[in-house]
Amino acid sequence: MKKIFFVFAILLSGFSFAQEVKWGATANVHSSSIEGIHDFSRGRIAPSVGLFMEIPLETFQRSIYAPLRYYIYPVIEYSMEGEKTILEQGRQYFRNDYIAFALYGKFHLYRGYFENFYFMIGPRFAYNVSENRAGPTNEDAGYIGLRDDDMKKLNLSVSGAFGYVISDKVEVYLRYDQGISGVYPNYQDHKTWNRLMGLGISYYFN
Repeated sequence: MKKIFFVFAILLSGFSFAQEVKWGATANVHSSSIEGIHDFSRGRIAPSVGLFMEIPLETFQRSIYAPLRYYIYPVIEYSMEGEKTILEQGRQYFRNDYIAFALYGKFHLYRGYFENFYFMIGPRFAYNVSENRAGPTNEDAGYIGLRDDDMKKLNLSVSGAFGYVISDKVEVYLRYDQGISGVYPNYQDHKTWNRLMGLGISYYFN
């Protein structure tokens, strides 16, 4: 996990001297779930908070004629994820918190009717820093051999967002993350992927 902070620090120090590079804070409220396990599950409603940089690709911009501006958009965040299940014996809570690093390509439309819209896509690496369970145990709920006792620390997903520029300082976005690595390695009946859908806001410091 220290490597993620180190990479982000290098990016910040390496590009902060350029006036074109922007940085700021971002936050969202999302519903997360774990696909393929825990019957009768519902999403966990929780926040994420983080920092981002917006690095323009000026050379790439000049080489391709298109009504788009291109950016590299790294984000580091603390994200509260997981899910809950609703059973006759009560509710089970699976609260999994991550520190995540996402490296987006950002494409900002700047002509025509959609000039204030943008979209982003990229890989997201999340490291589990907290796992908390509450409610009935699997045995109490009648689950035998569910094999969710061991959770992977590192999770990989594809993240995408569609956003709108309100002003030079503020943007809002809708984001979806789809996991592509299993959450519970010992459970083989189905793929256990993290999923997340959130509504967020970004604020630029410069």
